[in-house]
Amino acid sequence: VRLDLDNARPPIWRRLRVASDLPLDQVHDVIQAAMGWSDMHLHHFQMGPDAKDVRLVPFLTPFDVEEGETAGTLESDVRLDQVVGEPGHRLFYEYDFGDGWHHTIKLEKVEPWVDGDPVAVCVAGRRACPPEDVGGIPGYQEVLAALQGHVESDEAERMAEKLEWLPVRFDPAAFDLDEVNRALQEGPMPDLEEWHPGISDLMFRDRSLGASGLTALVKEALRAGADLDNVVIESATLRYRALLRTIGRGLGLTAAGYLPPEVVDGLCRELDLGAEWVGKGNREHLTLPVLTLRESATALGLVRKTRGRLTVTKVGLALGDDPWRLLDHVRARLPLGRDFERDAGLLGLLYAAARKDLWQSQAEAAAIASSLGWSSSGGGLDRAVSYSARPTLDVLRNLTGRRESQAPRAVIARALLRRKGADLPLGPRTDLRLRS
Repeated sequence: VRLDLDNARPPIWRRLRVASDLPLDQVHDVIQAAMGWSDMHLHHFQMGPDAKDVRLVPFLTPFDVEEGETAGTLESDVRLDQVVGEPGHRLFYEYDFGDGWHHTIKLEKVEPWVDGDPVAVCVAGRRACPPEDVGGIPGYQEVLAALQGHVESDEAERMAEKLEWLPVRFDPAAFDLDEVNRALQEGPMPDLEEWHPGISDLMFRDRSLGASGLTALVKEALRAGADLDNVVIESATLRYRALLRTIGRGLGLTAAGYLPPEVVDGLCRELDLGAEWVGKGNREHLTLPVLTLRESATALGLVRKTRGRLTVTKVGLALGDDPWRLLDHVRARLPLGRDFERDAGLLGLLYAAARKDLWQSQAEAAAIASSLGWSSSGGGLDRAVSYSARPTLDVLRNLTGRRESQAPRAVIARALLRRKGADLPLGPRTDLRLRS
């Protein structure tokens, strides 16, 4: 099939080899990946097979059903070969009803299916996908003219602001076949409505049109499930529950404001922290696992320090014996810190959910941060991202302990990335029990 963005001048198109039995909801995913859209807006398909007839009712999408619309056929119940059966047949697709990006899918040829072939592969194409929210074809034509220096004097300021929001190093003539096929292989973007709203915000602010690696990271991080069971949850919250139990009705701190040596020693023994920290384990400022445990518990609103004493908050008292609600509270408070720390913390959780380590992925993370508008006066965005993610990743470390395998860490990270108010996924995953 040939996929054209209608009324684009110069033409923007993709030629795709697609499995004929794909339902239209999956054809939607193919179009998004092949064009380079971010699937952040509504869409619909409309029947051909010849000229477009605006009187025809579009196929229903899940959003239509949620809104109570029942008159029509669900796109997921319609196969591609049911709407384009012969060469020359057309199917029409609109994305983003505000900008109004109209596409035409034209069947060019029918070929035999070969076992093992991918369900969709791009074989040719021309020009880059327009940026999201640029104002449809008219707005994009303005951008193309401005990039060539054709701007009316009274429009100069407005167009300068518009060009400033273009993706980093945006080239309207660029087309990378390998990049398109990587996007098709990665599969569709998960439904971000189920995940932390900060992820959608990062995607919206990504000025690289996915070239920074953020799109691929989000897909990889959220692709798998996050099934939890009682054993996993109890083990994950063990350190915080032990701290809350140790503090009890209140605990006096040293003159320097640290936990008393005997308390530090007791926590190290109870939680077996000697396996991940070299030292005597009786001075809090010299025992990083205990120090970060207390500091993160404070940031999470579980404990507070007042007048030389450490006390458990009302929230901490209510959750100390309830591992599920405790983890749910932690999820609701993350990511921690100021805006840039929250960005970095979300990236850290996404890398963990993708079974990767942020520190070992510093160069890639720096590229993503740059596409989000980060800059560093002294350079070194890679270290800036890693350092800024520490408040959130300290919480993750306290929930997962020292891990040789990234798998249990990924499960907890995905649970923490679920949208606030969404049920934590329960499943029989006792194979992922966490040790301190």
